[in-house]
Amino acid sequence: MATMSISFNPGQDVTVNLALSATDPETGPVSCSFTFQAAKGLLGPSSNPTSQSGFANSAQDLFAITVQPATKAAFVHFFLTSANGNVLLVSDVNARVAKLLSPPWKDDAKGFLRVETIQERRVELSTTDFAHAPFQTHTFWVTVGATGKVRLTQG
Repeated sequence: MATMSISFNPGQDVTVNLALSATDPETGPVSCSFTFQAAKGLLGPSSNPTSQSGFANSAQDLFAITVQPATKAAFVHFFLTSANGNVLLVSDVNARVAKLLSPPWKDDAKGFLRVETIQERRVELSTTDFAHAPFQTHTFWVTVGATGKVRLTQG
């Protein structure tokens, strides 16, 4: 079991801390942290964009954040944990997801992707076309495998 906490250095960066329970009594618990340069901080879901709490599934083996370095830019990061104490950072989620989408959403997802919610191993994401007013948003679901493989799935 793992937990995620987030700390901020406003206008500069965001740090995600992951703490994993001890799986081996001889090694004890494991913790790690990842710091992201993000002048704007984290971007919450469309329903609460100012949320800075990140996302976790109920099994606490899939965590996600949306880092917002600037206005109209958002990058998703997944953190996968395993029962044996491993932590995997998937920092190229935008690129992985963009490959799965058709135009125009493919190009939009490269620079703006947002986590909406997590349910088990499924993550609801959205991307927005800022190039054409009125701005349109495409919302869809992906399934995240234990090694970070992402595939489109039904909601």
